[in-house]
Amino acid sequence: MNISKKTRMMLTAAVVLSFSSVSAQGEIGTGSIGQMTQSDMINVNNGKTMSSALRTGIEPIGEAPTAISKADASMYLSTADEEAITANEGKTITEIGFDGAPKDVKARLYALIQSKVGSSVKMETIKSDVTALGGTGIFSRISPTFNSVPEGVKLKYQLTANPVVYKLDIQGNTVFRTQFLAELLNIQAGSVLDLNYVKERLKEIETLYLKQGYILVSFPDVHMTEDGTLHITVEEGTIEDIKLVGNEKTKDHVVLRELRFRKGHPFNKFLASRSMERLYNLGFFEDVNMKLLPGEGSSHSVIVEIDMIEQKTGIVTVGAGYSNSDGIVGMVEVGDSNFRGTGDKVNVHWEFGGSGRGKNYQFSYTRPWINDKGDSLGFSLYNRIYQYDDFDATGNTVAEYQKRKKGWNLTWGRVSDEYRTNYLNFESTKEALNSEPQAGPGAVPDKWEDWKKKIKENIGKTNSMTFTHVYDSRDNYFNATKGKRLSYALQWGGHGLGGNFDFYKFTAEGRFYKQLGNGHVLALRLMGGYISGHISYSDLFSLGGANNLRGYEDDQFKGDKMYAATLEYRLPIAKKVQGVLFTDVGSTWGIDRGQIPWYKDDRSIHFSAGVGLRLQTPIGPVRLDYGYGKKGKFHFSFGTQF
Repeated sequence: MNISKKTRMMLTAAVVLSFSSVSAQGEIGTGSIGQMTQSDMINVNNGKTMSSALRTGIEPIGEAPTAISKADASMYLSTADEEAITANEGKTITEIGFDGAPKDVKARLYALIQSKVGSSVKMETIKSDVTALGGTGIFSRISPTFNSVPEGVKLKYQLTANPVVYKLDIQGNTVFRTQFLAELLNIQAGSVLDLNYVKERLKEIETLYLKQGYILVSFPDVHMTEDGTLHITVEEGTIEDIKLVGNEKTKDHVVLRELRFRKGHPFNKFLASRSMERLYNLGFFEDVNMKLLPGEGSSHSVIVEIDMIEQKTGIVTVGAGYSNSDGIVGMVEVGDSNFRGTGDKVNVHWEFGGSGRGKNYQFSYTRPWINDKGDSLGFSLYNRIYQYDDFDATGNTVAEYQKRKKGWNLTWGRVSDEYRTNYLNFESTKEALNSEPQAGPGAVPDKWEDWKKKIKENIGKTNSMTFTHVYDSRDNYFNATKGKRLSYALQWGGHGLGGNFDFYKFTAEGRFYKQLGNGHVLALRLMGGYISGHISYSDLFSLGGANNLRGYEDDQFKGDKMYAATLEYRLPIAKKVQGVLFTDVGSTWGIDRGQIPWYKDDRSIHFSAGVGLRLQTPIGPVRLDYGYGKKGKFHFSFGTQF
């Protein structure tokens, strides 16, 4: 066989490459691919890092295809070759040669084989030689031949070199750009095809796909054509269709807009898992499951089936009563967090009769998607009467009275990325006493008239604008087991907006969750805040009660500076029943004694600890806690703690 000088040089380079185990690869980002998270995920368009991270627990459908296997003698030896080896076993090898390889390459090939001049022909040894020669990856044919001589046999390996690669053609890739994949393959134009090298590179590319969540990737076709083009077909596991099952009330578009994957895109387990989290966080479904079914149009596509079990999202409450002072009173409340299956939230609360005279109401409406980016808009109107108790710093009731709050608010939410949202809230609230304050057991008789005057001075009209930034990566808003929620808010009150109060209020909060296994979760909340200026009594920071410092009276501690922390250990007891061990700590201070004369301000740190139960009911989560601070106290409330 005649080998050109150019081909001989390329063949030599390929053999040297195989001997030295050198493999060049392109730069593919700054993060660790072995521990891929969303924050260091490689951009699927250009190989640079991107900042949208998605973690999941979805597993592949079976094992991912293996891109390569090591060279084996059976790949090259025919039945006739094995018969020839058997016929010459035991004979002495007097000479070893290679046909089809240039002289400078032959010298390197001798070092690979185990057969030596003077040794005997053995089936195991010849197969080892063929495996070693095939391991170079540059030969498409390896066949041992034997020529008998008086002293024994001459062993010669007939070799046929792989073709030369002049061009690379990659088809079917959409996740990574063709140029990026070509750089990873690092196959030089004019080099001899090294099958093992190509297979190893494809394995590396496959690993990169898998670690970024593309669990269905495969390379079903790798072949050479006569013009020297190496063709590689990539199948990324395209989503052929998305089928929704079980959403009888919720409209399809409400579910589809929450999905982080689309029809016609490659399936990604990270995006699928994040999509399931988003569906749970809607609060419309009791359970959500995802299945991957074989595609109907292609063996390399899948159909994603999402099975949902809807839960009740509407409430209807009707109540009535009678008293000598107010006569007949009634209450009606109607609401739905998934109004007519659109995902909109609406609530109407109306109380009639009694002293309210039909003016005790609240109406709110929120549209969670006002555009294709997921921005939200909501407003509420309210005119409500609340029963208030004021406490001194030791928890004694100082005053009891009714307060009417009348006003409106408008909130716009702007999504900045998968986990971040900014909110801008405008609110106008007017507070007024609805009844004359009555002295409580903790009131001091000779100071009561002055205290009552201060209560009346601490109410008025507040106009404010609040900016809030939220980062929320929790897996489940209603019962988080991992992730975190970070937020900070700046409220601008008065200072050109009108009203009776001028102030700035800053609040920051962090919530963190650690899954311990078997449904056990460790949850931590940290809070802090600062107020500057003149603010109404009800807008001061408050600690005490079911929401932050259990074991104390509701809003027992007041101040314009605040910090607090809560640590909870949550464990499952039964289906929809969770036990809680908790400890709360916090302090708030900075009260102007002239504003609240009955309150003794100090910077004492208040502690409490206790146990609780969490019940998932058709009307939402119910909390029952017993906390012990200065004394023991039960707390019954609705909604999640944090």
